[in-house]
Amino acid sequence: MRPGVPTLADASDPLGKLQRGLGAGYLWALDADRTVAHALLMHCVFNDPRWDRQLDDRDDYHATLALDLQLHTDALELWLRDSDEAIPDTTYDVLGMLGRMAVRGHADARGVLRAYVGYGRYWQRALDQLIGDYDAPRSAMPWPEVVGGLDAVLVERFATDDALAEALSGLDPRERPWTMWSVENPRIARAFALEPKGAGGVPAAPAPSSASKRRTPRERTMPARTRPREMSTAELLQIAEDSRWTQIADELASRRAPEDVEQLVHAAHDPAVPMRRAAILALGRQGRRELLEIAEEHTKGERDKLQGAIALALEAMPLSHTRALAHDWLASPDWARRRKAAGMLATWSEDEDRAPARRALERELDEGLEGDVYVICSLAQALGRSGVHGPFMELQQAYEQIPYSYGRRYVVAALAASDPTFDGDVAVECLWDCEAETRRLAVTHVDRRVRLAAQRLEELAADEAHAASVRAAALARLRA
Repeated sequence: MRPGVPTLADASDPLGKLQRGLGAGYLWALDADRTVAHALLMHCVFNDPRWDRQLDDRDDYHATLALDLQLHTDALELWLRDSDEAIPDTTYDVLGMLGRMAVRGHADARGVLRAYVGYGRYWQRALDQLIGDYDAPRSAMPWPEVVGGLDAVLVERFATDDALAEALSGLDPRERPWTMWSVENPRIARAFALEPKGAGGVPAAPAPSSASKRRTPRERTMPARTRPREMSTAELLQIAEDSRWTQIADELASRRAPEDVEQLVHAAHDPAVPMRRAAILALGRQGRRELLEIAEEHTKGERDKLQGAIALALEAMPLSHTRALAHDWLASPDWARRRKAAGMLATWSEDEDRAPARRALERELDEGLEGDVYVICSLAQALGRSGVHGPFMELQQAYEQIPYSYGRRYVVAALAASDPTFDGDVAVECLWDCEAETRRLAVTHVDRRVRLAAQRLEELAADEAHAASVRAAALARLRA
């Protein structure tokens, strides 16, 4: 389990379902005692349960549930007034939740955000939420009215021109609301015009000119007018522009003459070759068995920057070449090898890989929160490729247990492909899942004869604050 992520309640508990962002948790809260439901929802808001803050979504899930439960905003406002600097991540979560409530017309949530602009450390986040991260519903108040008067609040809060300029530093005056306020409020226009000061009040150094950014002869590693296909294999392998390694690999993969392959194999073993990763990926795309030796050698002990290239190369090879390696690595105590093996099966899995994939998935799930979520997602994809042989009880367990809500889409897609009861069972609760992509998958598969599902499809189609992909899918199902 990643350090810093709160320990989740058991997947079978109501709190555990809410923490994972499951539709089952949402539906449970709607039928539960309001006091208990409010308490568990607030626990999730103030104790971030996400496995990955960057990808796992919760703002809309918490916001719509708060609206359905008629949750007062008092506790949220109290947090912002008393603790907004203590735990910044939680402050961002509270502001995000209030923003998604406000975009749906919740006046109290909008009022809390407007007030926060006058005192909060993260007032820019509050403004962004008031304006809306998504296009506001047609029925919503236009954003200029939502933020109306807040320019005067900021001018009063940052009383001097220098203080206001510092507060606005880094903001783009071409973005809303600044493009409007720069015209309407002279002090904001002056603040954007002021030259930023560096340390000790000294004007900041100007940005480097284009001339100063020119590369030295050593850095000009590729002639401007020479295309990769016009260069020799040896020249390609010596290009030092590291960001281009996948592009160079595309060209190297087409070089199959014996002398070219020999150069690729040599480069794959040589740490001094700048395009070593490109050589490794090219060998994988050519299906060269020499890659297996390279993979074995460089997935032992300390990790290096070759790991991503090796994973992509192995996934590019036919599974007939890598099957024995993949089955062996699935049971490895080394998480990196398990991930690579699972990635191979996710791409190429066939019927004979089904049993090893199920056993490996069961082992990861038995580890609970210590199980590798990336392995779980890849093995779910592998089993989805053998959907005709389902259902698989491991997928149902993975759906309920996985803490990575962003990755749950892979499990749900595999369930849809392998479980004949999915449409009338799991798909129904997935209509309330925290992740938009999972909701979209559910919409495309759910049995419309289930009354609860039919009602939810109407709600999703009508709620303009939902992701456009979900609304479009819901409308398509209703019109079909």
